[in-house]
Amino acid sequence: MRIPLDYYRILCVPAKATTAQITQAYRDRLSQMPRREHGALAIEARNRIIEQAFDVLSQTESRAVYDHELSGNLFRSLVPSRPKLPFPDHAVSGPPEIDPHQPTIAIEERDFLGGLLLLLDLGEYELILKLASPYLRGKGKQVKGGSLGDPDLVNPELRLCLALAHWELSREQWLQQHYELAATSGQAGQTLLADADLFPELREEIQAELNRLRPYQILELLSLTDGETAERKRGLAMLQDMLDARGGIDGQGDDKSGLGIDDFLRFIQQLRSYLTVQEQLELFVAESKRPSAAATYLAVYGLLGAGFSWRQPQLVLQAQELLERLGQRQDVYLEQSICALLLGQPDEANQLLEQSQEQEAITYIREQSQGAANLLPGLCLYGETWLKTEVFSHFRDLRQRRDDTAVSLKAYFADLEVQQYLEGLPIAPPPEPETAPTQPQAAIAATVAPEVNPAPLPSRPEKVTSFEALVSESAPTMVPDVSPGVMTPPSPPEPEPVIETAETGPSHRSFSVPFLAIAVALGAVVALVGLVQLITRSPSQETASNGPTVTTPAPEPETPVEPPPPEAPIIENENPTPILDEAIATEVIENWFTSKSQAFGPDHDLTALENILTNPSLAEWRSRAQQVRDAGHYRTYEHSLTVESFNFDPSQPDVATVEAQVQEKANHYRGNGALDASQSYDSSLQIRYSLVRQDDRWLIRSSQTL
Repeated sequence: MRIPLDYYRILCVPAKATTAQITQAYRDRLSQMPRREHGALAIEARNRIIEQAFDVLSQTESRAVYDHELSGNLFRSLVPSRPKLPFPDHAVSGPPEIDPHQPTIAIEERDFLGGLLLLLDLGEYELILKLASPYLRGKGKQVKGGSLGDPDLVNPELRLCLALAHWELSREQWLQQHYELAATSGQAGQTLLADADLFPELREEIQAELNRLRPYQILELLSLTDGETAERKRGLAMLQDMLDARGGIDGQGDDKSGLGIDDFLRFIQQLRSYLTVQEQLELFVAESKRPSAAATYLAVYGLLGAGFSWRQPQLVLQAQELLERLGQRQDVYLEQSICALLLGQPDEANQLLEQSQEQEAITYIREQSQGAANLLPGLCLYGETWLKTEVFSHFRDLRQRRDDTAVSLKAYFADLEVQQYLEGLPIAPPPEPETAPTQPQAAIAATVAPEVNPAPLPSRPEKVTSFEALVSESAPTMVPDVSPGVMTPPSPPEPEPVIETAETGPSHRSFSVPFLAIAVALGAVVALVGLVQLITRSPSQETASNGPTVTTPAPEPETPVEPPPPEAPIIENENPTPILDEAIATEVIENWFTSKSQAFGPDHDLTALENILTNPSLAEWRSRAQQVRDAGHYRTYEHSLTVESFNFDPSQPDVATVEAQVQEKANHYRGNGALDASQSYDSSLQIRYSLVRQDDRWLIRSSQTL
């Protein structure tokens, strides 16, 4: 029989190797042993083929004949195939699956297992699947007949070679970011061994990698289009299995994925952008009942996003109830004030806002409410901006509606169903000043999350990672993602006047007065914005429309690159903006290549990426670096770059683009230190980088090869 190998590849020497080099390579190959699971039958067959290669290449005459055959085979592969003759060709050929122009060698049937071992050594995993799989199906009679050796020994060896080929293919597909294919290949190898109850230790190794692969597989399944319902449901089911094994988002259980609490929270952060509002509501509302403070906070996001966009204030009321539970231990007054605003409760919204310790947000709201009787104008501006830019950005079906003018506070309160529902709401008692919980409150707090002792919850959800601090005390190793907009306690706000009405009854209140107060606030917002526009617009803009649409002076976020969504913009006071010049642009790109070398290098310092990247690039490159690290590989880089152009608009001081010519050489090394040429490259590319300024630092948000 013939197999697709050549003697030079078997000995791992070039075609121009000297006799001394061939002799040394022969000795090295015999000393290199395959995996311990392989039996003597396969190893002896492998050694016989290695000896056969050495016998041919170590003799001058036999080597010359073999080289002539190789060159003829190469020539035939370069010329067009001849037309087929009308009679059969009885020439000896390899298996029908193999390229007829590929070099082959003749071996004894009893050495077939040795050939499979050599193909494994050379990374020819797909060839192994083509050659060996038929012997477990249609060619099984040859195995039973003993032509390959003792059937009791051959069958386990065939399954072992096939399982190892599937496993190695899975690893390659993982590195290529084909996670679903990688899981399928790995599971195929696992099944081959499990069906015959073979090699339990090897099955444990394969299963451990499948468990580590599962988060990537879930992200890939959830990122599919809405039409691929079955696959997305399977991804949600796998996610639920992980949550059950961990005991919730902030649980301490082991799901075998290798993710610590910090990494798992990042994983939850990333997958939220692939879930719809309905999917997040079903997931996080159920998870909040474990109980879980982190899931409760995420459920609030879902309820607020759904209630505002679907015009269903009853969902906002549910969010308010969840926030009251969290408020026993956390400062969530800012979110509570937004809920009260959406429920047509201006008095409650003002009083809750005054108790918030979020200095930056309160300062902004006060500035936008100057000249008003209360804080409602600023709260309307802040609340609408936060809902559309921050909350909406974490739902796949709401993300595109952030610029929809129909999604506004004005449209929300103009909806008849919203008005009818708010009319029937009972009066909410005025919120009490912050005091120690009463005995019933303490009992409620104990039932919310008795097993978790979280750190204070960031009440202004500037970023999706704001809930990570919930588990900081229960997970001392976790490093929270501290945003530039971290708030500090403000000085006590001056008390604002409360709107009173004689029509307010003991059990129900008229909708007209609160709605009127909010309408007045919205009118004040329009007036404020109009005044700013009047002062700042140029003479050519004097004829601009003066409509009643509620607008926001906060900068609009950059269009997100999916997946995952970009970091939310931070509402802040005007700061001096550093000018981006060629030197700064060059420094930013140089820092990126330095950080990449650290993340992909032998030490796998993934934290270096956080110094130069922001989402979505941060999530993408962190995932790539983790894959290389998990595979036990590493890379080294050499580069040179020239910044050819940069674009910085002072009217948008927090964004810029840079185009650079990059020459990069990457060497990819496997765990044993061997260079993997298939994963290495030397490229010259024209790349456009999209930069964003955060906390007076320029970070790379995305890049595009031109």
